[in-house]
Amino acid sequence: MSTSFSSRLTQRLIRPFLSALITCTAIVASVQAQTVTQPFTFNLVAQDLPIVRQGSVSWGDIDGDGDLDAFISGRADQTIVTGLYLNDGHGEDGTRRFSLSPSSLTDVVYSFSSFADVDGDGDLDLLVGGSTSLEWPYVSATRLYRNDNGVFSAISESGLPDLHSGAIAWGDLDADGDLDLVFSGVSSSNELLTVVAKNSGDGTFETDEDMITGIGYGDADLADIDGDLDLDLVISGASDNGFVTLVMRNDSGSFTDTGANLPGYTFSSVDLGDFDGDGDPDLVLSGGLVSELIFEGNLQIYRNDGGAFDTTDFEFDGILAGDVTWGDYDHDGDADLLLIGAEAALGRRSASIIRNDDAEGFKIATLLVGAIFSDADWGDFDGDGDLDLLTIGSTTYGPNVTNLYENQRQVIPTLPSAPLSLQSDVTSKRVALSWLPAVDADQTNLRVSYNVRVGTIPGGSDVVSAMADVTTGRLLKNVTGNASVDGFLLENLPDATYYWSVQAVNSAFLASPFATEGSFTVANSSSVASEDDTVVPREFAVYPNYPNPFSERTTIRFDLPEAADVRVRIFTILGQEINTEARGVLPAGQHQMVWDGTARSGSRMGSGIYFYEVRASQEAFTGTMTLVR
Repeated sequence: MSTSFSSRLTQRLIRPFLSALITCTAIVASVQAQTVTQPFTFNLVAQDLPIVRQGSVSWGDIDGDGDLDAFISGRADQTIVTGLYLNDGHGEDGTRRFSLSPSSLTDVVYSFSSFADVDGDGDLDLLVGGSTSLEWPYVSATRLYRNDNGVFSAISESGLPDLHSGAIAWGDLDADGDLDLVFSGVSSSNELLTVVAKNSGDGTFETDEDMITGIGYGDADLADIDGDLDLDLVISGASDNGFVTLVMRNDSGSFTDTGANLPGYTFSSVDLGDFDGDGDPDLVLSGGLVSELIFEGNLQIYRNDGGAFDTTDFEFDGILAGDVTWGDYDHDGDADLLLIGAEAALGRRSASIIRNDDAEGFKIATLLVGAIFSDADWGDFDGDGDLDLLTIGSTTYGPNVTNLYENQRQVIPTLPSAPLSLQSDVTSKRVALSWLPAVDADQTNLRVSYNVRVGTIPGGSDVVSAMADVTTGRLLKNVTGNASVDGFLLENLPDATYYWSVQAVNSAFLASPFATEGSFTVANSSSVASEDDTVVPREFAVYPNYPNPFSERTTIRFDLPEAADVRVRIFTILGQEINTEARGVLPAGQHQMVWDGTARSGSRMGSGIYFYEVRASQEAFTGTMTLVR
């Protein structure tokens, strides 16, 4: 692939920025400092981790002892530091102690990293990209490390190209159960690459470098954007054709550009998360555009409306060369937002936690220590159930920082309840798994994602890893569930009997126990579905619709103690019937009906309060719900 003029121009802007910007910080330090406030929420904790910039941080329980350990890489003055640091708890002086793992890792800078269970053995492996050289020309290096009882060793022939200044997004792209990835960055020859890598199941990957435009100096994330139960992609950064942000639809493991009209940035960050609680992933996007300050930061929050991203009117200072990430730090059930980076290449470094107040929008809750060439990761390092925070980077005043923040909100969290009524449907080796959401008394656990495990033995996860403790449900890394809210698909499984379960994961990455295990059999392209493990309800019951309020669809759940003829009707606040669903005779058990906010004619209803009536033979129940467009 030849490098175009636009790519050469991009590189001329970016290379000097990477190597020379740090020397400029003293010029602007005296006038660009950001006030740091801690309104009874986050406190800096003394710790002994290395201090770096231009690198990466990731939390994960790598040794299975129940607490989160840390991966850190980056530039420490004129040296490169890369290591796995085991969480040893508090020392006698109150310092949080971390000990360097004996695992031998390649030192890299301009790095990016992510834990994942690549081989399906139940523990976290590690993928790292970066440069082994501090200065130009950069020498790209990619390392995939297999975890064997807490000791990491490099897989020599993973099939992944050597890249620096890029992004990793893990997910099962082809519905075969194991983790694939989208992998982007810059090669040693200065080529911008985006690689779709399919997991062969043995620690190696089959790669395609032509499916997606080559992108570096950016970020990527995977989620089911359009609700068809496969993982779509958002990727942003510098390409041969300038700065781009692409939304790619997944069609049976191949990606197609949707043509979404999103702004393109470099030194960008993206994160997909459901901030409005309607069950589909929304988007936060940040990054830099060329300006008189070399680059100037930008930030947008987009709402997912039926698979397309619509702009919102939330306004915050833009950032570049940092990170944006969703997480429920205050345990109110919705996803809050962390921002860290530079407002401009020669401007103020900033970091803030933006609180999601639902109908009242987003508000700045806490200002932290800002940094450029920064990275951040939410993680409950102290095991008290709330999200703490680890950040690295270079401050306004020039020094590198590694900051560990302890969440001091002192909210006693509750775990979500496990899903109910596991069902499987296998047709010609295509397996559709589904379940019903639990009724949770704690309103903060109503907005959840779902995490599926599938194995060839009871309790196993060798086919689909949930990256969670099978017994307790505790997540090994802070991540939303691997399944859509509407279910989970698998295709082309070998003939066998499989065992599976699912758990709920809330916006603070607290997970429920796994539901009672189900099973299904694939045999000669036919199937035997799992039995419903749920006890038959003892009485007729209708539960509050979820989510409520909603913008796209809401689910109404009901219990039948015996078979009954069921009809669900929807009314306006004036009593006009606008939709009816006659379900016919349903068996005893737990059931649900989804309303997508449309009338019988198919037209979209406007915002307002609506009534629903669930009638089962002689029993009836009426409830209210709020549609917000």
